[in-house]
Amino acid sequence: MTAPTNQTILDVLDSNFHGIAALTGKLAGTDDSFDVRVETAELVREIVQHHVAAEQLLHPLISRSLPDGERIAHQQFAEHRELESELRRLEDLEPATPQFRQVLSDVRQKWLANASYLDTEIFPTLRSTADEATLLDLGDRALGAQQSGPTRPRSLATENPSANTALSIAQGFVDKTIDAFGHRGNEGTDEIDARLRAGRYDDIEN
Repeated sequence: MTAPTNQTILDVLDSNFHGIAALTGKLAGTDDSFDVRVETAELVREIVQHHVAAEQLLHPLISRSLPDGERIAHQQFAEHRELESELRRLEDLEPATPQFRQVLSDVRQKWLANASYLDTEIFPTLRSTADEATLLDLGDRALGAQQSGPTRPRSLATENPSANTALSIAQGFVDKTIDAFGHRGNEGTDEIDARLRAGRYDDIEN
């Protein structure tokens, strides 16, 4: 169970916005093929797990709190599916190719645009209308959803929060098992351990 952190769901997701934006920028400026593989895997994981938390907890809050909330939540879900399709393409491309750089640029632009929209148009309203205790409870639950969620673009997702939760937990278990056996994001423990000891990936979550 995730320990209380005194972060609202808006704090948690806003932190995601900034962290993922920074990671896309770092990845865009990286030529080292090993770093690109590590950071691409991390970027995919962070975005997918952000989506999971938003769909399970933020979207229902938007639906019941904003006058046009159901439409906004539906549009957000559609944008998630589109972005995860782009992430799947990103993982399939060779990092040294122009196609990889173009898809990465598209992912970055879409991420920044949606983050800016939520941060300036949606979150201020939710902060002023939603109960603080509710936002704090959702913040703890969002962290839990991210920790248990998938690490790869989802083949199946639903706008129903309960079904989404069950699917995410199941997919998360499968993804983490595959990642552990495949050493996803690195070429072997010796290389990744050496780079970790050197502080190369201090800004990447474990």
